[in-house]
Amino acid sequence: MMRAGLIGCGRIGCEFDSDAERIGIYTHAAAWRAAEGVELYAIADPDPAKLANCGERYAIPLERRYTDPAAMLATEMLQLVSIAAPDRFHAGLAEQALSTPGMRGVLLEKPLALSVEEGARLVEQAAARRIALAVNYSRRYCPAHERVRAALSSGSLGRIQQVGGFYGKGIRHNGSHWLDLLRHLLGPLAALQAWSGAAADFEGDPSPDLRIRTAQGVQASLLACDHQAFSLFEMDIVAERGRIRILESGHRIEWYEVADSPYYSGYRLPVLREQDGSGMRDLLLAAVADLRDAVHTGRQPRCNGQDGLAALQAAEAAVRSLASGRQEPLP
Repeated sequence: MMRAGLIGCGRIGCEFDSDAERIGIYTHAAAWRAAEGVELYAIADPDPAKLANCGERYAIPLERRYTDPAAMLATEMLQLVSIAAPDRFHAGLAEQALSTPGMRGVLLEKPLALSVEEGARLVEQAAARRIALAVNYSRRYCPAHERVRAALSSGSLGRIQQVGGFYGKGIRHNGSHWLDLLRHLLGPLAALQAWSGAAADFEGDPSPDLRIRTAQGVQASLLACDHQAFSLFEMDIVAERGRIRILESGHRIEWYEVADSPYYSGYRLPVLREQDGSGMRDLLLAAVADLRDAVHTGRQPRCNGQDGLAALQAAEAAVRSLASGRQEPLP
């Protein structure tokens, strides 16, 4: 039984438990409690109310509740830790966790860090200490999204013509989710160009519109929407023999196939054949279980530090392009 600690008891840390009937196990605290072979042993958050709420919900003794994450890491002999703190604290907290004696696995909320340099140091530190480093780009743990990836990999839909989508709440924060999903489904990204749109920044993180080219030559367009109005995360993949629409943040996926038009003879168009509403239930449980198994087997997590770094590189390239007005290549 490995001891796990949680840093950050906010929404993704604990508070989404109130939505469990709809989304299943979707918090770090619930995932560590539900997974076999691990124990939610200690928690940390500088907000006393959030700390108390999580501690009482999961019966964490008072002496194992910390307002200082560093004190928790130094005291509790943890083997695993989740970092669900605000973005600006990710790199510093991850560095502390990776420096903790006995640490074997770290699950970090996205983004990996706020700069490529910080992210690269974390990846190097994890590799040097042989610690499994996972980044929670949650759609990588979703069976419905893996079905999309398998269909695209098989070539059954034919050549990919275009990909389009929407996001909001910052290119590093939520935009990197979309960039990671594009990379996961269609391979490495080669270049992108950003334009300033009407969407609001998120905590200093800009929300530009993007034109992206993958290494295989697929063109994708990503448009930003103002998160202050509502949340929107969609991806539309248009291929020769069909179309896949990832909607409602991925909770619903529509599958189309090209058929004769029901309206005009001699025309063909994508016709809706299936709606997959299996959604994204229990994704953090899947992420925690994957990290546990990666620790035991020595393999890389399903979404590892290099994946997180690649998403961050793409997001930073978007910020550079926004400033320069030029297309930016990606490594």
